[in-house]
Amino acid sequence: MRAVFALASLLIVLAVVGLSLRHALQANRDLPPTASAGAAASGAAAGSPRAVTSQYRRDVEQALGAGAQHTADQAASAADDVR
Repeated sequence: MRAVFALASLLIVLAVVGLSLRHALQANRDLPPTASAGAAASGAAAGSPRAVTSQYRRDVEQALGAGAQHTADQAASAADDVR
């Protein structure tokens, strides 16, 4: 008897998970494409892997440089405030 209830419980849980998954997949299908997906489809992000990696590296270096400059500006501002 216990095995029958365990099996029935398992089937109910699997049905709920299956329905939830199906609903989630249908919701994803109805979403409009994002801007990045549109840009990739139009060829804006196209290029060789080396070019994409190089652009990524330049972007990261620029962001790190901007962060370092911001930190240096804050440190100089804090030093001026102490004086």
